Amino acid sequence: MTIMTDSTTTTGGGHHTAIESVLEALLVEIMRGTYAPGARLPAERELSKHLGASRPTLREALRRLGEWQLVEPRRGSGVVVRPLAEWSIEVLPAYLRYARPSPLLPTAGRLLLDLLALRRVITRDVAHMVTPRLAGGQGTVAARAQLARAWAARHAPALFVREDFLVMRAVVEAAGFLPAVWMLNRVAGVYLDIAATVTNQVRVPDDYLEASNAYLDAIDRGDADEAAALVTTYLERHAAALTRALEMIA
Repeated sequence: MTIMTDSTTTTGGGHHTAIESVLEALLVEIMRGTYAPGARLPAERELSKHLGASRPTLREALRRLGEWQLVEPRRGSGVVVRPLAEWSIEVLPAYLRYARPSPLLPTAGRLLLDLLALRRVITRDVAHMVTPRLAGGQGTVAARAQLARAWAARHAPALFVREDFLVMRAVVEAAGFLPAVWMLNRVAGVYLDIAATVTNQVRVPDDYLEASNAYLDAIDRGDADEAAALVTTYLERHAAALTRALEMIA
């Protein structure tokens, strides 16, 4: 495998810096088991030659993998791939693209279904937390405006996913729920990367606007239980449609 060491490389997907190209190459080899969890990567000189990359470029790519908790330097062992359970969420898009399932590695479909379940739990709990802060005021105004933008983008899956994601962000930001805002900021890239692909498999539900406004109405009334129930029911129905689309890879 050879990576061009110019400042940028051009592929069918567009322009990538040399660092991004090396990073992607390493992700491919880790996800496909060339360097499995617990394995030691080749020495820097050997690895840079294998990838056709300069050593500074390789070091930066390894640093980014370290930020994702995918690899770590160990005294006397060089750079080692960390155990699967220690990886961070930023790894997920690459896992879905490149991982080869094994008895130790779940399928991409299984991970997507788990991600949908996690989304339902988090969204339900957020409804309980923000409702007391927003009830009786104008706290959902920004979310409703964002909701309208999402609905207008319903025929463009990638754009819809982004606009829909910003509805939840508008809710937690209006509530001053900063930990949730920061969490959404951190996972935005990962979520949007994955969700845009998955959403291509199913159409936006016809009742998206109606169901979402009902959820916001419940928040305005201060009924946290109803808000949580409404958003959970909607997401369960949406997840069921996605599950059918994912049955072939789960």
